[in-house]
Amino acid sequence: DWFLPSQDELYLMYQNIGKGNAYGLGNVGNFFDNFYWSSTEYTDKFTRGVTFNFGNQAWQNKYETHKVRAARAF
Repeated sequence: DWFLPSQDELYLMYQNIGKGNAYGLGNVGNFFDNFYWSSTEYTDKFTRGVTFNFGNQAWQNKYETHKVRAARAF
């Protein structure tokens, strides 16, 4: 029941429990100021993700090393 969130789901995590939350709660998800992978593929060599320092949505090479944040289905 654990999965790698899509780019849109990951961006919602940034907005709600990351540094970009609109409720003024702070970074309750304890995200680092790094790029996080999503399950959304851009091409066979690139995938989409979100930077948690500013909330930028971007693509990165799949051979690079970045953080992940799994989500749990409920």
